Amino acid sequence: MSLDAQDRRRLNSLPQLSSLYATYGVEVNALTVEEIFALYERTGFLYPEKGARLRPHLGLVRDNWRRMLSAGDSLLYILTAGDEERGLASLAVWRTAPHGWMPQHLVSDNNPFASRAVMLAAAAGKILSGIDDAQNWFRPENRFPARVFGSMVQTIGESLCSVQRHSYFALPRRLSLPVSGKIHAEAYDPSQKQALFAIASATRGSVYITGEDLLGDVELRTVNEMYRSVGLQRTRSVWLAYKGSRREPVGAAIAYRGPLGVNFSYLENRCDLLLHPTLPASEVPDTVASLLNASSAAYHDFELDDIPLIADEMASEVLLGFGAAFLRHYCQGIWLKAGHQGFYQHVDGFYSKILARAEKQRNRNRHQRRACRGSDSEQSCEFTRESRSRGCTRHAIPIGQL
Repeated sequence: MSLDAQDRRRLNSLPQLSSLYATYGVEVNALTVEEIFALYERTGFLYPEKGARLRPHLGLVRDNWRRMLSAGDSLLYILTAGDEERGLASLAVWRTAPHGWMPQHLVSDNNPFASRAVMLAAAAGKILSGIDDAQNWFRPENRFPARVFGSMVQTIGESLCSVQRHSYFALPRRLSLPVSGKIHAEAYDPSQKQALFAIASATRGSVYITGEDLLGDVELRTVNEMYRSVGLQRTRSVWLAYKGSRREPVGAAIAYRGPLGVNFSYLENRCDLLLHPTLPASEVPDTVASLLNASSAAYHDFELDDIPLIADEMASEVLLGFGAAFLRHYCQGIWLKAGHQGFYQHVDGFYSKILARAEKQRNRNRHQRRACRGSDSEQSCEFTRESRSRGCTRHAIPIGQL
């Protein structure tokens, strides 16, 4: 059977959106903000480095989550499956652009069945909506998301999906960088749409442009209206770098602003730094300095001392020299609306293998318990007790961002 036929068959078998989540055994917004944050704590999702940056602002972050959830499922919704006895799993999904969403913060109390349920329910919902693109962020050294999402282009296809590795920096917000004047940055206006397309296409590609709606609502005005309805904001500002009088851009800075802590690595407030791959190394410092000096205006009221900056390797050495702190590598995965069926298939296939292994382990443990009950030897039961102890370990399965 062809892939297209498989996808059509899968789509036809999906329930209507109104009964979708119940079919997967998933609840929507069933947990309070306090309960979902407690789940993040006990599963270890807030590892020390992330927790240290988040906790000073936790009150504001929780309030932002409450405000977004008060808008129903138009800005943020949280899918949960399982229970306290068998283990909970949760996935948060929030709106990044007019038709762009970010599934993130997948955590599980050692219940892969519940993890599979929230993942597939989220994917099925996007298939049925038929209008939304999606993206997630993950650390390439994190085995689980790297194996699942690092390979999804092979299933979905390069025309509908991309996975790109970037460097994540903390840039001091009040930094003023020296420039020579050979490169200058200009704030975006509609007359520069073709220039924005050119630099984004050369650096990130067509999937990035579509997934971020970069040539549609560039400033995210329609989305900002939705956020303003609950007392929040969501904006995007763009600056383009030019050399002398030439009108072909050599770089761009795309500054996102949003409610602090919607993403625990503050990616809702990131600045994407784009440098043309043919830019000579001697011109990188001027280009970076011009763009960062200009884009700092978008962060004049930012709550943090450092701007979350996403850049490619060609800018790394210069950024370090300018005083930015390297935090970690991130991969940004994007799949477009026509790729949701392939994404569903990809995730379903991966979890099928996990669940098969889990079932084998369950049968093995059941056999060991029966053997243990039939033996008077304390030593013969030791392995079973250790296995059960390990099996109850709570852990996070983080996607979207880490």
